[in-house]
Amino acid sequence: MKKRIFFLICMIVFLFGIDTLFFRKIQFILPNESPWNTNHFFNFLYEYERIRSLPKIKKRIIIVGSSVAYYSIDARSLEKTLKEKFALDVDVFYLAYAGNSPLYVYLLLNWLAPLGPDLVVYPVNFIDYRLHRTYVLFPDGRNDTVDESFMIRDALTFGEAPQSLWVFPWETLMEVGSEMDTETLSRYIISSSFTFYRYKDIYEQNLQNLIQHRFGRNTSYHSYMGVNIPEGVNGLGWTGKQFSFFPTHKMEEKGIWLEVTPYLLAGSTCKLTFSNGDTNQVVNLKDARWTNVRLDPIFFREKKQITATLERVWYAHEATGAYLDYHYDPMGVRLEQTFGLELAKSGVQYTREPRTEDYRYQGMDDRTYTRYFYYRLLEGLDKRPGIGYLVALKLAKERIRKEKFRPFFHFQYLQKIADHFRNRNIPFLLINNPENPISLSWYEDSDWYRDHLLFLKSLDSGSVHFWDIHDVLPMQGFSDFHHFTYAGMEQMNSIYAERIGNLFPK
Repeated sequence: MKKRIFFLICMIVFLFGIDTLFFRKIQFILPNESPWNTNHFFNFLYEYERIRSLPKIKKRIIIVGSSVAYYSIDARSLEKTLKEKFALDVDVFYLAYAGNSPLYVYLLLNWLAPLGPDLVVYPVNFIDYRLHRTYVLFPDGRNDTVDESFMIRDALTFGEAPQSLWVFPWETLMEVGSEMDTETLSRYIISSSFTFYRYKDIYEQNLQNLIQHRFGRNTSYHSYMGVNIPEGVNGLGWTGKQFSFFPTHKMEEKGIWLEVTPYLLAGSTCKLTFSNGDTNQVVNLKDARWTNVRLDPIFFREKKQITATLERVWYAHEATGAYLDYHYDPMGVRLEQTFGLELAKSGVQYTREPRTEDYRYQGMDDRTYTRYFYYRLLEGLDKRPGIGYLVALKLAKERIRKEKFRPFFHFQYLQKIADHFRNRNIPFLLINNPENPISLSWYEDSDWYRDHLLFLKSLDSGSVHFWDIHDVLPMQGFSDFHHFTYAGMEQMNSIYAERIGNLFPK
């Protein structure tokens, strides 16, 4: 009997030891090669561990929130502007991820203490309050009368908030465990106890990236993370008619992988010409697939920029299936994910790089942009189910304008967040962030919007500051209802810096 008990204890100790060693320690020592805006929750956890390991030698600004936050503020640009204009030498960090709502920002608060923030910044927008879910669940429902308990349970579903199980299982259990059924409760208890269960769906993506980047073709990916292409490349790695790069040893050994679509071929071969000014090479693309191209050895004798020029382009709005997209950008070939690099980038989980779609609206007048906005974001739901949440958001804004403002659920957590910082005398800046003037027009002149602003303003006291800038950015600075383009983010940098800089004592 004693031997069995001893064996059982050893097994439990071993299990917790392996769980702690690998899932809490080793996986965060490995380089993170998950790019910007992918593998959201692992990137968040990896960044948190990175910040926590850094000695604090400067004042710290921590930006929390959802994708609204990390599409709005560029950390390095903000640091530079604060230093130049306000003589503030600070570190700016992100602790934001897509889909983060006030409930989960609230659950994050106790994580912030070890980081020693001198200012916490929280940009919010309509999407963060998840109010559209009421109309999805109850087509005839209203946010001013819906049963709050239904919305809490919905917010705990894995589809709506996987972070509750992956990132904050214990905190979620303590905060809203009473709202859970027995099955859900048991999952959260297990997730709180064992890290391997908690991270089972997110840690392996980074391992796959590491293996793929070193030994694979890098042709299956969500986000491009190769060299910057002077002519531009979009977020998925698609070029235009031309793309330029420098030759690398990896290219000489393994060639270049390019995805060719049937729409580029248009029933015939397509010439792709490589030139560095002295040497030319013509490759005939003839198969619609990922194609390995071998450059002439002459290109590798000296490090001169090579320009590749396609005979023609294709357009995604004329395509079908996976290639269909509602935009008018000229498309070329798709580059492998780590194109032009000898080694894949790492530690870029919160580094945003400009892509061609970030600049497609520059120079557009309002009328042209508006037509493009409705076409690109709201048409073709039957062919593009991924835009369903945008359609739901539009409906929500049109319906909520006829309702009374009710500060329930996520608004109550905004109150709790404000109280947390006020009670600890930690400076906190809550921002009603800019919204696209088109989607803003659907509900801005309503009693609901006016009263929701009054509620947010009521949080302003002590160390808590509220800032309303919902209408300061023109429509051309937005890629959708609430996300900035890279150009829009650059435009907003000095505005954020001015307000943040003035919060620090002179």
